Amino acid sequence: MMIMAWRIFTASWSHVWRNLWIGLATVIVFTVALLSVNVLIATNVLLERAVTFIEDRVDVTVLFQPNTPQGVLDQAKFYLTSLPQTQYAKIITADEALVAFKERSKGNQKVLDALGELPGNPLGAELVIKANDSSDYPFLLDAVRNPQYLPFIHTSSYEDHRDAISWIQDAARSLRLFGSALVAIFVFFGLLAAFNAIRVAIYTQRDEIAIMRLVGASSAYIRWPFVLEGVWLAAFASVFTAICVGLGIVYGEPILSRFFGMDVGLQSFYLRQGAILVLAEFGTIAALSGFVSWIAAGRYIKR
Repeated sequence: MMIMAWRIFTASWSHVWRNLWIGLATVIVFTVALLSVNVLIATNVLLERAVTFIEDRVDVTVLFQPNTPQGVLDQAKFYLTSLPQTQYAKIITADEALVAFKERSKGNQKVLDALGELPGNPLGAELVIKANDSSDYPFLLDAVRNPQYLPFIHTSSYEDHRDAISWIQDAARSLRLFGSALVAIFVFFGLLAAFNAIRVAIYTQRDEIAIMRLVGASSAYIRWPFVLEGVWLAAFASVFTAICVGLGIVYGEPILSRFFGMDVGLQSFYLRQGAILVLAEFGTIAALSGFVSWIAAGRYIKR
């Protein structure tokens, strides 16, 4: 048994060297297919990061009436902070709101002059609410508008952000669906091209297969070297793909981060998921290429 296994192992490497150029073409096809998958995965990561980046900058401000008691503000903040849907809630005092308003209106002297003629601060305190998820804002606003706080509330900025929040939610769902569909399409066509390359490699040795069959070689003995050949080619392609993806991240991520003005997160994603992706990609392509090699070799064994 060990002798047969060793012969199958050496025969598989013999096939690799004898069909070096066809094997190289197969590795290239495998690598292109895997790179296509990784490009789409990286694109999906970028899109997810962009959606998260936008969501992180969306919050809702509840404007209170002037002279609202501090106790009401503190109680509203404490109540919202206790809810699991709230990431944080902070109070901006009326004086802080006035300073911020004057800063925003520096270019409008008429507004500043009118503000200076008022006897006091016309602005009330603000409660800034940040939800864990953009879909939680309606719930949080309903929570803060209970009868205990509603008489003191002037308005909120949710109506200004409603369309933006809805767009973010729809975009996130569409991007996830679109990215998954593109990954599936590229995987299918990439593997289809690779399978045809394997079949061509086996076709070139059809006469040798027929001779081995005539001299009494078993079907498994003929098939297994081709199966292992497909595994070796898949391994080479996985290594080349990992090297290309690693170099692309090292040199490409700083450029993308400068372009988008944010940390795109590719390096951290591949550090967490890279080993799993490499094993999954290698396992999938090795199993499928081995299966195709088994089927293709059997076609000539039966002749």
